[in-house]
Amino acid sequence: MTSHWIPEQNASHLHLLDSSRRIDGRARFDAIVVPTNRPVQWLRDCLGLARETAIPLLVVCSKRVDRHQVIEAAARAKVEAFAVDLPADSLGISFATSTDDDLPAVSSGRTRDLSTKRNLGLVIARMLGWQRLMFLDDDIFDVSPGDVDALAAALNDHSVSVLIPGEYPDNSVACHAHRLGGGKQGKFAGAGAMGVRCDRDDLAFFPNIYNDDWFFFAEEAASHRIALAGESRQREYDPYADPRRAVKEEFGDLLAEGLYARLDAHRGIPGVDVAYWADFIKSRRNFLNRVADSLTRHLDSRQDDRTIRSAQVSIRAAQGQLEQIRPELCQKFIDLWQADMIRWRRYLAVLPHLESITSALEYLGLD
Repeated sequence: MTSHWIPEQNASHLHLLDSSRRIDGRARFDAIVVPTNRPVQWLRDCLGLARETAIPLLVVCSKRVDRHQVIEAAARAKVEAFAVDLPADSLGISFATSTDDDLPAVSSGRTRDLSTKRNLGLVIARMLGWQRLMFLDDDIFDVSPGDVDALAAALNDHSVSVLIPGEYPDNSVACHAHRLGGGKQGKFAGAGAMGVRCDRDDLAFFPNIYNDDWFFFAEEAASHRIALAGESRQREYDPYADPRRAVKEEFGDLLAEGLYARLDAHRGIPGVDVAYWADFIKSRRNFLNRVADSLTRHLDSRQDDRTIRSAQVSIRAAQGQLEQIRPELCQKFIDLWQADMIRWRRYLAVLPHLESITSALEYLGLD
C-alpha cells in the first residue's frame, strides 16, 4: 500500500476527547493504583486523597521506595493501602513489544517499569471483578474528592475518563520546547489521573514505551470515548536537565504522534504501513527543525537564555535519535503491539475470579 496522504504532527488532540462535562449520576472507584519509584514522601498527596475518599490504595513500588516504607506511611496516615515491590516478571505474560531485540536500540535501551505497574492494576481489577479503577501518578496533586467523583461518574457512559494538568502540562521534551519557542502547544489526556472501566472485553494494555497511555486508550480516542472530567496539577520538573530524556522519548513520541495524526484526520489505526511512517518521519523531522529554529529566534529576546540553550541541546539530541529510526521499525512496533493486544485479551479472559487483593497478589506471586 502506498501512502498518498502526507501526515503532519498536530499541536493539539483535544478534539478527540469528550469535553461536554455533562457527567450525570454517581459512582465510586474500587481502588486507586499508584505506580511509584520515588521516595515515599512523594506519596503524601496520594495518601491524603485516599483518606478523604476512603478508597483503598494499591501502590506498586520500585527503585527508590519499597513496600515496607509505603505501608508504614499509610498506617501513619490511617489509610487502607496495599503495597508491592515489582519483580522483573510478575504478570505471567510477556509482550513482544518489550522483548523484541530491535526496538530497545531506537529507545536508547530504555526500559520502563511504569507500564508493567499499570498493567498489574488492570490484572488485579479483572481478577476481583472491579468495574472502575483509578490511576494516579505520585507527581499529581490538587485532586479533590469531587474530582474523583466526577472521574468515576464519567465512566457510566465512557470507557476512560481523565483529569488533565492545568498549570504545568504533561508533555514530552520536544513539545515543551515547542511551547518554549512560542509554539501553541496543546495538552492531552494521560494516565496521571485517569479512570478506567475494567469490566469490558476490549480492555487494552500499556506497552513498554514512552507514551504508553496514548497507546492504551488509542481505540477510545478514535471513537471519542475518553471523558474530560476536569483538571489536576502536576509537579514541575526541568525537561531539559538531561538531553538523554529527549533521546529516550523520541521513538515513543514519534509513534504516538504519528498514530494520533491519523486519528485527528479521522483515519483509523488499520492501514498504517511502512510508507506512512516514512512520510511521518519526514513530518517529525520538519517539526523538530521548526522547534530548533524558534528556540534560536527566542534566544536573545528572553531572560531565560539558559533554559533556551538547554532546550536546544535536548532538541539536537532528539534530532540525532530520529535519524536512527527507520520506517520499518515503526511498523514493526505497530504489528507487535496489535499482536500483543490479542494475547493480552486472551490472557485476561482466563484469569481466575478471586475475592481479595491479598489473594490476587498471592496468585501473582507477589508479597
